[in-house]
Amino acid sequence: MVYETGTVVYEPFLGCCTVVASTQETILGVEQMFYQLQPAQGSAVVKVPARQMAARGIRPLMTIDQMELVLQRESEVPAPAQETYAQRLRRWTEQLRSGQHQGALGMLREFHSLLSGGARLSPKESEMHETVQRTTLQEIAAVMQISPGKASARLNEALKK
Repeated sequence: MVYETGTVVYEPFLGCCTVVASTQETILGVEQMFYQLQPAQGSAVVKVPARQMAARGIRPLMTIDQMELVLQRESEVPAPAQETYAQRLRRWTEQLRSGQHQGALGMLREFHSLLSGGARLSPKESEMHETVQRTTLQEIAAVMQISPGKASARLNEALKK
């Protein structure tokens, strides 16, 4: 997929990012295209090879209809599997990087289920939970053009389904 300068995309670990430039660069004799992404928060710019955008789960923002469908959908939270901590983190990372619209929300529903059941998250799991919740809220607010507070309310409502 080709992204124009000014396009806002979703990066699972950074949230909403604006494509501020695309450049052709030669590295080790190989010419490749890079996108420069500026996250909505902060002033850093992240340079991502164009061929790695999909593998990182970077995708266009959802449409309002897609967002409504994802938020309204009742999803089944998988039964706790006999996974190691590392396997669970790897599965969640793969889920986020899949580029599927429901990936982050499915993961948040799983976190909600774990926490409601009294589970305690490791520091790494807590960090991932906070990051995914923050980035999901950014996308909800941006797509639906609502305040962060209203986005939080919509997300909380969706997590209870």
